[in-house]
Amino acid sequence: MIEFVILLGVIGGWIVVASTLFLMLALGQIWGLIGVFLLVGFILVNHSLKAKYMSTIVDTTPKAKAIAAHIFEMNELILLSSYIASLLLYEGIQKYVEIIIKFPHALG
Repeated sequence: MIEFVILLGVIGGWIVVASTLFLMLALGQIWGLIGVFLLVGFILVNHSLKAKYMSTIVDTTPKAKAIAAHIFEMNELILLSSYIASLLLYEGIQKYVEIIIKFPHALG
């Protein structure tokens, strides 16, 4: 179960980065707000999984509970840092990459 939780954090982070960055590049900077909604959604899923997982491991040691709680906190940090990384990548791409589209003239 805990491996699934870690995988969810990593995959969720990649989804947040990719979708936020591509939406901002394709449609404009304001579309990066969609990434905030994705970020909040993944954090809510993380909280629900944390509540479910912590209620099922009542028989374990306090150290195991602490490690599990830290893993869920790590997932939140991965998700938050992925959104920040997408914003930084967007700024870098906008600053250093110039895309020029040249259309041929009608007269040749």
